[in-house]
Amino acid sequence: MSDQDVRFSDVLVVGGTAAGCAAAIAAAREGASVTVLEPTASIGGVTANGVHCFDTGSLQALSGIAEEFIRRVVSYYQNAGIDLSMIDSKSDIFWEFHVAEKIWREMIAEHSAITFINGAVPVGVKLENRRILGVNWERAIDAVGNLPSFPAEEPVCEYATTVIDATYEGDVASWSGARFDLGREGRSREEPHAGIIHTTTHERDIHPSGFLPSTILPGSTGEGDNALMAFTCRLSLRYRAENYRQHLLQRPADYDPDRYSWSPPPFVALGKPQFGTALIPTVAGKMLTNQRYRGDDLLDGNRAYILADPRARMPLRKRFFDHALGFLHFIQNEGGMPQLGLADDEYPGNGHVPHNIYVREGRRFRGYARMTESDVNPYITGQGPRPPLKQDSIAIGDWAIESRRCSDHCAPETGTYDGSMFIRALRSPYQVPMGCLVPEDVDNLLVTTTISASHVAFCALRVEALWTETGTAAGIAAALAARYGCRVIDTSVYEIQKLMLQMKCKLTYFSDVEAEHPSFEAIQSMALKGFVPCDGKYRFFPERNATWFDLLEGAVLAFDVPISVTGLHFEHIEPGDPAFRYAESLYDAASRAGIELFPNMRHPVIDAPADHLRPEARVRWISIDIDGLISRGEAAQFLARLRQAMGLIASPKLNEGASCFPITRAELCVLLIDSCSE
Repeated sequence: MSDQDVRFSDVLVVGGTAAGCAAAIAAAREGASVTVLEPTASIGGVTANGVHCFDTGSLQALSGIAEEFIRRVVSYYQNAGIDLSMIDSKSDIFWEFHVAEKIWREMIAEHSAITFINGAVPVGVKLENRRILGVNWERAIDAVGNLPSFPAEEPVCEYATTVIDATYEGDVASWSGARFDLGREGRSREEPHAGIIHTTTHERDIHPSGFLPSTILPGSTGEGDNALMAFTCRLSLRYRAENYRQHLLQRPADYDPDRYSWSPPPFVALGKPQFGTALIPTVAGKMLTNQRYRGDDLLDGNRAYILADPRARMPLRKRFFDHALGFLHFIQNEGGMPQLGLADDEYPGNGHVPHNIYVREGRRFRGYARMTESDVNPYITGQGPRPPLKQDSIAIGDWAIESRRCSDHCAPETGTYDGSMFIRALRSPYQVPMGCLVPEDVDNLLVTTTISASHVAFCALRVEALWTETGTAAGIAAALAARYGCRVIDTSVYEIQKLMLQMKCKLTYFSDVEAEHPSFEAIQSMALKGFVPCDGKYRFFPERNATWFDLLEGAVLAFDVPISVTGLHFEHIEPGDPAFRYAESLYDAASRAGIELFPNMRHPVIDAPADHLRPEARVRWISIDIDGLISRGEAAQFLARLRQAMGLIASPKLNEGASCFPITRAELCVLLIDSCSE
């Protein structure tokens, strides 16, 4: 290949998944040239191939590119006159798969800096020291990304400054030397649900053996192993009350009816199945099966598939497709429901079968940060209702710890399968730190869907809503690393966060602050500093009038004032009060600088204390109504004095619009960010 033929981009994205699309879009918006290699004929990963929604516990947890995608989905169906009222009670927005593919292609096409290549299967990497110079790829021989047994031609090499592995398998990251975990850790204090585990977390009624719902059962040894959760192939289905015989499937070659079971669900008017069954209604009369056991899930071959060379994956991939088609054949025949068949307007170029199998869990690459159950469970190291806050957050998720079975053995004592759990009681919005996306062993690589986490943490992380956000963060980080010529880990997390907020990405979850809020960026910026109310409904209360407590807490966090307590100086603020550490720390910071931060100081007559080691609570010099409302003028004057105490020059913004009217918590965030950012 001549120098003129060298193919080079600032950012190379491997995998046209939702994460890969988000990464490409984000990098292009930051001025980078981007190439995307997608092995299949599709785009969007499983969002266009079997997963009909983002899998989020609340729509408020969606933001950034995911929210842009959702707006386009809703607009498409509104323009098409299709009724979406059937999902009003759901926490997610559903779509058809050809619609998802259409929207992803449109979003990619809007950026001329992105080159998207379908049918490009990575087969190797070129390395130099700790850097990936380029990724070799060959042309797939079919729509699902299979390769011939032997190379048919010389591979093409895509060179790039920064590389993002946005696949579900993580081949490129693995070839580059990044270390990974594949399997389950053992139970520990940090991970009470790790290892071998049997639960009734799916049930809503008392188990036949007498166990209550949401219970860990006997047989849960907690031993670690190399097991992964089951994979599947999610077929798009349609119920046809008439003319269904032409849609009956031929008996698959390796069909075994003993693998399956099926009970036709109850139906309501118009032939739609009821919610809560193994058959999920989606949009425009489409349906998906979601049977956890003896259905389309398959364990056999999942680990082998992940570790296989791409050239050897054809028979492994076919096994998952055939198993899912076998389940549909069983439903149509032994299951007594011949009316259910493949949707004929999905995947017309691939026999109406998805291009991707649903890889629920692949490699998990060891990064500069690592998430465990304690990062998604609010009760282990946090005090609830959230897991511990993360200042380096680049994504949020709102999904419960959910794993499909990790063993085909059904425990005879309880009738449960090892590894299968859906712990709804632990669902809590969590944050993902930037370091989870950056493998320790490669300097110019990011991962989006194979991030650094334990198996249990990954059970909550493994949803497309989150991958779209991690993809966005990876795209921005990759563009910055290419621009500055630095290692990915040396890019500024603060700059990444700032750019993500400008793209309307939520980095801390609040149920009452949407990305369109006029103070969104300031509220999110203060939340990253720890300005987060302890509220069971995850509210920020942006329109509530701010109090002196809000100002004191916000000032300490905004200016990163060191916690320092030298005395008891404030009336009505006792050592056990939440405001105590903030008020005294601000007092100490100001007194060191000779600044009178609190103007209402008084000089009471002091009697000699009875015990010189125990200062009496009645001897206080400063009076503040900690629950009293504060005006913008008072807040601005206070912050101006604090800037002076911190050795900063005066800020003209603190003199703008000062008034005696109360200031809201949202407005206070803007004032705090303005006051500490100059």
